[in-house]
Amino acid sequence: MNVATAALSLRLLRLGGRRAATSAALIGLGITVGTALLAVALGAVHGWDAREARAGWRTGQPVPAAGAPVAAIATATDAVAGRPLHRVDVAAMAPTAPPPGLPRVPGLGEMWVSPALAALLRDLPPDALAERFPAPTGEITPAGLVRPDELVAVVGRAPSDIPGATPIASFAAGSPGLLEIYRQLTYVAAALLVFPVAGLLGASARLTATRRAERLAVLRLLGASTGQVTVAAVTEVTAIAAGAAVLGIGVQWLAAPALAAIELGGGGWFAGDLRPGPAAAAGLVAGVVVLALLAALGGMREVVVEPLGVVRRQRSGSARLLRLLGVAAGIGVFAVANGARQAGPADVAGLVFGVGVLALFGAVSLVGPLVVRLLGIGMTRSARSPAALIAGRRMLDDPRGAFRPLAGVTLAVFVAGFLAPLTAALSGSTPDDDSALRVEAPAGEVGELQAEVAHRLGARAIAADVAIADVGGEVGVAVTPTLPADRDRVRTALAPVASGPVLTEREARSENAVFVADLQRGAFVVLAGTFLIAATATGTAAAARVLDHRRTLRLLRLAGTPMSVLDSARRAETVRPLLVLAAIALVLGLLCAFPFAAAANAFEPTGIVVLGVSLLAGVAVVVAASAASRPLLRAVTAAPARED
Repeated sequence: MNVATAALSLRLLRLGGRRAATSAALIGLGITVGTALLAVALGAVHGWDAREARAGWRTGQPVPAAGAPVAAIATATDAVAGRPLHRVDVAAMAPTAPPPGLPRVPGLGEMWVSPALAALLRDLPPDALAERFPAPTGEITPAGLVRPDELVAVVGRAPSDIPGATPIASFAAGSPGLLEIYRQLTYVAAALLVFPVAGLLGASARLTATRRAERLAVLRLLGASTGQVTVAAVTEVTAIAAGAAVLGIGVQWLAAPALAAIELGGGGWFAGDLRPGPAAAAGLVAGVVVLALLAALGGMREVVVEPLGVVRRQRSGSARLLRLLGVAAGIGVFAVANGARQAGPADVAGLVFGVGVLALFGAVSLVGPLVVRLLGIGMTRSARSPAALIAGRRMLDDPRGAFRPLAGVTLAVFVAGFLAPLTAALSGSTPDDDSALRVEAPAGEVGELQAEVAHRLGARAIAADVAIADVGGEVGVAVTPTLPADRDRVRTALAPVASGPVLTEREARSENAVFVADLQRGAFVVLAGTFLIAATATGTAAAARVLDHRRTLRLLRLAGTPMSVLDSARRAETVRPLLVLAAIALVLGLLCAFPFAAAANAFEPTGIVVLGVSLLAGVAVVVAASAASRPLLRAVTAAPARED
């Protein structure tokens, strides 16, 4: 019987005409967008894992061998053509599997280079790069690279020629180091997207919730069992949600090459790294379908228990003061999660803090309908116009429904409140000097080093200012080329006498600079993604609210209510609550950022720009959604007076 009910539900969906097709398309669009954005977050986590698997042995912190070592390695960051160049010196000590991307462990005097570095070795003059290294033996395959444009050289050396080398037991991934921080931050970014996406999925699944509930209530009154009604509701939403979720995965898969151009961790990505694996993709599709089903079945209790009330359009939309207890609980969970993040291991810090972020998101979602209800009471009691009275009554009668078009923007403001002080704190860092190349000098030999540097530069006819200066807290030599184009020639000329790479102060701290830039770029990406979700969810929920109240709106229109009054009522029930909810969300967002940056940073110029743009964008999204739903409002109120 349940199979027959499911088949009937699908048949009704297929034969429902243009209205059913349009509704299904709108539901599918929202679920597709939400799934694609969640797939982007999953793909980013997969990308960090893929990078670590291929190059963790040389980009992280080597794990010293507990027993007999098979090799010794030392890493250093050089520079060429304004780009970082990673050099890895390797000394084989016992037979072992080769590093990823190499056919064997490099022997003495051998060198494998990345394709991008091989191209530079061919294109640049020898005294700018090639003279620093032995002749290349071969190229590293993509299986051993972090990204396509990475500059890396793996050089075979004797153990005694690598000072400060770390003996290792294998070329498996070492301790991730900075890579682990990126991964944990990605978890937090994913947590910032989960609730807005869940709201989008809910808004999409509820797009025709009233019509679906009425149809199911009629079946219930005609004698259909609870199981049959449930199967009918589940089948329709499952079919749409599953197809849209698969389409969302496909959209992310096709967008991976474009996403790969977003530079994080020093550069772009291999497109395949950003595509979630089959298991993750299947789990995401299943999770999206479950979320859509939960949203769609939200009204099933009324259908099963009170089908007559559904047919009469009696709804229970109250928002009780008990929700404040949930808000307090959310803040408490955040406090506990933040404490656990500080005391716990680093490899779960992002996940733990993400739980706290989700708890605050839940607090925002809980308090939203309550705020709408209280505002509705106030507007109803103090109404001085028909539009204000209609808006207040609609907010009071269904506070949860009135909050749904505002939920996406409210959560987006929360994200902006979290990111504003962080971006302001990051933008306050001052750049390091990038004019003078610095060479460390052995203790008591700075004078001899200065003379040797001047001699080598003079022999190559490189004009430069050579002076004694502070180098990393020690006395050294600073070299400022007269021509900036000679910078790489200076590095090559001084490589034999320098104890390490010849870099400027900014280049020596490039990893920190890249990290700060990545945080700013990541904040922008998360904020943009959140507002994309908010725009889609707001438009979808606004359309759903018009459809849910089409009978009431049509009767008001037939009673002589001008369209301008209905438009004003719709604006009043969105803009006024939005301002209050945005203020609450902003406070909670600043609270979420407090463990990392002072809330006062949000009122510095960069923070004010982020907040101002976010608030303006939020209001613009709501106004645009309201304007976009106006044709639907006119179509609904102009339709013949009949039951849908």
